[in-house]
Amino acid sequence: MMRLILVFTCLWAVVCVTTKIEHGPAPIVEWRVKMVDSIPLTQAKSLGKFKVTYYWIVPEENYPGRREVPLYLADGKLLGYYPRKFVADFKKESVARLRDGRLISYLKRKQRVCIVAEPLGCKGFTLTTLKSVAVDTHLIPLGSELYIPHYERLYLGPNGVHNGIFYAHDVGSQVRGNHIDIYLGEKDNLKYLTSKSGRGAGQVDVYLLK
Repeated sequence: MMRLILVFTCLWAVVCVTTKIEHGPAPIVEWRVKMVDSIPLTQAKSLGKFKVTYYWIVPEENYPGRREVPLYLADGKLLGYYPRKFVADFKKESVARLRDGRLISYLKRKQRVCIVAEPLGCKGFTLTTLKSVAVDTHLIPLGSELYIPHYERLYLGPNGVHNGIFYAHDVGSQVRGNHIDIYLGEKDNLKYLTSKSGRGAGQVDVYLLK
């Protein structure tokens, strides 16, 4: 009897282990960027290597504190009073989301605010998440189409996979020379461009498409 129990126990253990192996979770496969030259570089002009930085929508809800700094609309009307740090970051990034959900862009030359449906770049261009960049117009004409192989096939979560194409839609007071500033939309998107796959900020090759 004891031998039968022992045999049965061994058989049951084998079945359990086998079942666990067959139905356990699949191994995690780490995603890797694959660089491909899908755009013939003979169709593009090399501009050299550029420093990369980022800018994003500043959410007012993340800024507690006294609402003591006024912001004015382009027509001179008072938009409201806001925390000092929020206003400073908004003026730096040039786009923010108010607590009520409205988007505002900063008109630097007028030092005024514009309520917008979509974030605005320079000269009426609409900013596109992870596609629009601020540039130095002495090197890159506004409205230019750029190709950055570094970001081709980069996984962007719900935003899809990048094709390496960017658009010069904006300028920045700190963007000078070989420097581009990528518009992230939400700051959380920074994790894709600075991930192991994105290989972080630094110097990237930039091409001007003809």
